[in-house]
Amino acid sequence: MKVLIAIAWPYVNGDLHVGHLAGYLLPADIFARFQRLLGRDVLMVSGSDCYGTPITVQADKERVTPSEIVEKYHKLDLALFRQYALSYNLYTKTATANHKEIAQELFLELLKNGVIKKGVMQQYYSVEDKKFFPDRYVEGMCPHCKAKDQRSDQCEACGRWLEDGELINPASKLTGSKVVLKDTEHYFLSFKSVGKELEEFVTARKDEWKKWVWAETQGWLKEGLRDRAITRDLDWGIDLPIEEIKKFPKEKQLEDFEGKKIYVWLEAVMGYLSGAIEWSRRVSGDIKDDISEVIFNKYEKQSRSWRDFWLNKKAEHYYFMGQDNLVFHTLLWPAMLIGSKRGYTLPKNVVVNKFMNYEGKKFSKSRNWTIDSKKIAEIYGVDPVRYYMASNLPENKEANFTWDSFISSVNNELVGNLGNFIHRVLTFVEKNFRSEVPEGELSNEVRFEIRDTLSDSGELIQKVRLVEGLSRIMKFVAFANRYFDKEAVWKVVKDDRKKAGEILYNCLQIIQALSVLLYPYMPDSSIRLANMLQIPEAKVETGKNNWRYREIKPGHKIGKIEVIYKKLDPEEVEANKSKLGTKVS
Repeated sequence: MKVLIAIAWPYVNGDLHVGHLAGYLLPADIFARFQRLLGRDVLMVSGSDCYGTPITVQADKERVTPSEIVEKYHKLDLALFRQYALSYNLYTKTATANHKEIAQELFLELLKNGVIKKGVMQQYYSVEDKKFFPDRYVEGMCPHCKAKDQRSDQCEACGRWLEDGELINPASKLTGSKVVLKDTEHYFLSFKSVGKELEEFVTARKDEWKKWVWAETQGWLKEGLRDRAITRDLDWGIDLPIEEIKKFPKEKQLEDFEGKKIYVWLEAVMGYLSGAIEWSRRVSGDIKDDISEVIFNKYEKQSRSWRDFWLNKKAEHYYFMGQDNLVFHTLLWPAMLIGSKRGYTLPKNVVVNKFMNYEGKKFSKSRNWTIDSKKIAEIYGVDPVRYYMASNLPENKEANFTWDSFISSVNNELVGNLGNFIHRVLTFVEKNFRSEVPEGELSNEVRFEIRDTLSDSGELIQKVRLVEGLSRIMKFVAFANRYFDKEAVWKVVKDDRKKAGEILYNCLQIIQALSVLLYPYMPDSSIRLANMLQIPEAKVETGKNNWRYREIKPGHKIGKIEVIYKKLDPEEVEANKSKLGTKVS
């Protein structure tokens, strides 16, 4: 089976905090790793969103060019994703010739099919500066929820799309001066042109999507979708393919193309298609630029053609993002795919997460209320952070990062339960059986628990219920500790060495199963377990299911034992807060 995993493209206008990890980055990686272990042909793509006003706003702040902002933060994001072992097939950026080509082609296709139409809109204009202001340069009060300091295109507080003119007391973000509305001609995406097909698509996803995601999307449809402007008067963005547009009938051409760019709303989601095409072109050798500018991976026996993922009715597409991107992926992008009339595969599941807060408040770099994703992993390790995030994902409601719960998670769950079981078993085998797997057979109790854990957690991960999937695995760890304590091998070995060996044989098979089960959530832990057992790591083989238990044969020699997780000192954690970006009073 072909599986496309498409991850929201983060703006390269600043550092990514742990809320971004919990919102969409780690969930996508966990799901992708699981799919690969099942033997499925997975293509995981995304990249840096390089255009739009968030980039120019940051460039203004740092007094550099937009391209310098892109280069700076794209490199930082690449380093962060490598640090967290995010298993992209391709992480690229929208500022590539390939993306521009595909975006312009799809724009023309939608224009030809009547899905893109021209019209007049009112856009905020600065009389003082004598120019139109992009959305993020204008802020005011949301007319729906009354939240202040919201940008003019979308309210981050309630998630509503905003039309120009709806914002209360609009003013320039840069100077605070008032702005007025002025007519300007642009291209619009016509939802009505694909309305029936779009409604059928959403209706068919009722049992696939999270209830709240489907309900919110259905609410948008019932309210009635208005045409959305998909070009803007901008300096920084992808150019309209003007020469090609001029070959269309006059009624499809703007009177004046000067200063018009394809808006980031439209072209960024096109990156899922352009990214797949770029990956395919890199595999074939058609693109040979600096590999350090991207994350690029291909697997043996993996299909090399993007068409196998995008023009394949049997392929499954999964999208991962935060709640502020919901409408763009449940309605805007499907409308574009339907409107292209090229038979592109539509999303199977749009996996939207709520936001993660920090000690009850929203993350805010400007207020020094944040956690540096890079530094927290350097101090406490990547897998403990991945574990805490995965056990606390905001899948259906807002989550909350607290240092108390982080400490408890590491000390009690990783060190006290998982690490303790592994260390007790391996040191006992080392001491009493010369580091060799004793003779034995799986007891029915252990056999059924291994089987059920693989089945139950696998089913939950497949449904993208990742918190529950991890909880089921940790339930297995709790069983392992109970089994070890109940069998009291330290007593048995004094009188019945054979029975003690059988107990430890079963415990070692549990650890083998854990090396597979932990792979999607904590890949480094999975590898370290395999190394200690001196068995093959959880292996990705396209076409072969490796989400399964494999016996470690009696007589097999285990390797050097190491401590996987270290206990956290609350006082040290408190002292480290300031290093991670948190203002400490």
